[in-house]
Amino acid sequence: MKTENSEKKMSFAKRFLFSILGILALIGMSSIISKWIPKQGAENRIGIVEITGLIQNSQVIVSQIKKFREDKRIRGIVLRIDTPGGAVGPSQEIYDEVLNTRGKKVIYASMGTLAASGGYYIASATDQIFANAGTLTGSIGVIMAFSNVKKLMDKIGLQPEVIKAGEYKDLGSPVRDMTKKEKNLLKNVVTDVH
Repeated sequence: MKTENSEKKMSFAKRFLFSILGILALIGMSSIISKWIPKQGAENRIGIVEITGLIQNSQVIVSQIKKFREDKRIRGIVLRIDTPGGAVGPSQEIYDEVLNTRGKKVIYASMGTLAASGGYYIASATDQIFANAGTLTGSIGVIMAFSNVKKLMDKIGLQPEVIKAGEYKDLGSPVRDMTKKEKNLLKNVVTDVH
């Protein structure tokens, strides 16, 4: 003869067992179903590359562009540009990488507050440029500036002594006037770099 206590224990055990089996069944079904339902966001991603501040090095930016170009999940790349520009070499390397990416993936430029000089140059290589009405952009060019403290040194009685090997080794020295030949040479360099 069964006691009321033993019936309660058996009833609790059955409910507990069915609850565990039910949870396991739900977990199993959901894992099977989830394999057939496409994951949201797994495809059609956009790669964002930030180009901010002074452009002094291209390695990180170039490697990000390459990584996004080779990633099959990335459908397009946006360059977020907010820079006054920077060094010519790194700007050219990024520009070349953008050109290399065009045709393989769409690549757009999104200009922030400032996209001048090298930033504008890089943007010009993209498929399309987006800018706000208040974005300051343009000013592609190369500048070379030198200070001349010769008169100041004359005034305080300092006279520099320069020993050099090579005609142009002290080109741009602040302690002497630049010759016409040196100015022409530097003008040609700036024009060539531009």
